[in-house]
Amino acid sequence: MVDAHNQARANARPTPKPPLPELQWSAEAAKKAESWAARCTFEHNPNRAPFGENLAAATPGAWKTADVVKDWASEAAHYNLAQNSCASGKVCGHYTQVVWRNTTHVGCAKRTCTKNSPFGKDFPTWELWVCNYAPPGNFVGQKPY
Repeated sequence: MVDAHNQARANARPTPKPPLPELQWSAEAAKKAESWAARCTFEHNPNRAPFGENLAAATPGAWKTADVVKDWASEAAHYNLAQNSCASGKVCGHYTQVVWRNTTHVGCAKRTCTKNSPFGKDFPTWELWVCNYAPPGNFVGQKPY
């Protein structure tokens, strides 16, 4: 998970100057992520402070761990750094958290869930990924780098 984040940070475009520092694993952030993932609820943890947070959900086996970060990083196609904005109707906040310059640590958890499926009754078993970031990013009016 750390490697996937660091690859996304290394590939940020336009190229950050100076380059973004690599993230390190945070056991504290991972513990918070695991605690939230255990609830099997596909919504942000309202008590995640002092961390930022990215979530992903998929049907079992649809994604490997690196695919989750790749999906978040793919939002870069809709993000305009110069205007610090996302294309109309698109989501970019997962990407901007991944490449947030001041973020130094990440901790993540994955849980296979059998309740609260965001995919409905036809897919009762699903996978939830939670990544928490320290310090958090995505401050309104600030660019990620």
